[in-house]
Amino acid sequence: MRILMVEASGRGFLCHYAHALSLGLHQEGHGIRLVTGDRDELAGWRVPFPKSACLRSGRQSWRCLRRMVRRYRPEIVHLQWIDNPFLAIGFVLWARRRGVRVVYTPHNILPHRARWLTMPAYRVLYHHVDRIVARDRHIAWGLEEILDAPRRRMVFLPGSPNLLAHPYLHPHHTGAGPAELPGRGPGEFRLLFFGHGCRRKGLQQLFEAVAAGDWPDSIHLVVAGEEVLDGISPEVLARARRSLRVTILNRYLPPQEVAALFESSDLMLMPYVKLCKSPLTDMAAAFRLPVLRSDRVQGARFSDGLHGFTIPHDDAGALRRALRDIVSRPRQLAAMRQAMEREGDIEQSVRRLAQGHSMLYQDLVLSPPRVRDRDRLTLAEEG
Repeated sequence: MRILMVEASGRGFLCHYAHALSLGLHQEGHGIRLVTGDRDELAGWRVPFPKSACLRSGRQSWRCLRRMVRRYRPEIVHLQWIDNPFLAIGFVLWARRRGVRVVYTPHNILPHRARWLTMPAYRVLYHHVDRIVARDRHIAWGLEEILDAPRRRMVFLPGSPNLLAHPYLHPHHTGAGPAELPGRGPGEFRLLFFGHGCRRKGLQQLFEAVAAGDWPDSIHLVVAGEEVLDGISPEVLARARRSLRVTILNRYLPPQEVAALFESSDLMLMPYVKLCKSPLTDMAAAFRLPVLRSDRVQGARFSDGLHGFTIPHDDAGALRRALRDIVSRPRQLAAMRQAMEREGDIEQSVRRLAQGHSMLYQDLVLSPPRVRDRDRLTLAEEG
C-alpha cells in the first residue's frame, strides 16, 4: 500500500517513533513516504524510504501536506502529531472526499497548552478520522471516557520502539558523546537525569536529596537537556556539587549524543512530581538502562525489579535511600540489564509494531467508506 506518514515535530520521541514505524513498514513491503517537521533532527541519517521535511506550524504545513497527497496519491495518511485541531478537521474531510483514509495516533489525547479550550474541536476530530491508534491502555481509556471517541474506531497497538537503539542507525552514533563529558573513569558509577527543563520533573528535589548525604567519589551525576536547569536554585545546585560530582549539559543534544549518554550510564533518574506518561522509560529499556522513577511516572511497559524501581514522589528520604541502596548493589543492575536483553531486541519490536499497523491499514482499505451527514462538515477547510 501507499502510506504517507506525517510527523510534524521533527524532534525527540515522536520523530524517532515515526521513523521506526516507517522503517518497519518499508521492511514489510509497503510504499512509505515520511513527511516530517522542518527541524528534523534525523535529517542527516539515511533511511531506505523517501522523506521530506516541509512541515511547520500553522496553515503552511497543511498546504504542504495537501500537495503531498495530490502528488503521491496515498491510500493511507497516518498523522502522528496535530497542533491545530481545526485545520486538522478540514484536512481530514478534504482527504476523505478523495478516497484517502486517515489514521491518527494521539501520543497525548490533548495538547499541553489550551487543552480545555481545544477539547471540543479534538472531540470532533476523533469522530472524523477513520481509525485512532492507542499506544497503551491509559490512552485508550482517556479517548473513550474523556473525549467520547468511538470505541469501534479505536485500535490498540502497543509498542514504543526508538530508532536510536536500532542497529540500522547504530553506526551513526557510536562513540559520538557530548564533547563536555569526559569518558568514564575506572569504577565510575554514572547517574543520568535527562530531558527538557520543567520545574515539576523533580530535579530540584534530586539536588536536595544528594546534597543531604555523603557519596562515594565514584558517583557521577550527569544532568542533560535543553533548559534543564529551568527553575533550579543555584544554591541547591552548589550544595549538591559539594556532595558529589555533577556535570551539567544545559542545551539541546542531537540524537547521537543522546544515544551515547544512555549507553554510558548505569541508572536513569526520573523523580517527577508531575503525573506524566513518558516514553523515556521505553527508551531506557531499549538501551538496557534501569530507571529509578517516582510513582508519578507512567510507562507503556514498566515492571519493578526488571526495568527499574519506583519510589513515592513526595518523599525525599525515600529517594536518597533508594539511591544509596542501588549504588551499593551494582550486581543487581547487571542482572536487570541481562533480563532486559532477554525481552527481545529493538528489531523485533519494530517488526511487531509494523505488522500490527499493516493489518490496520488492510482492514481500512478493504472496508467500505463511511457515509454520514456529519462528514459533510467543513470546519476550517482550505480550498
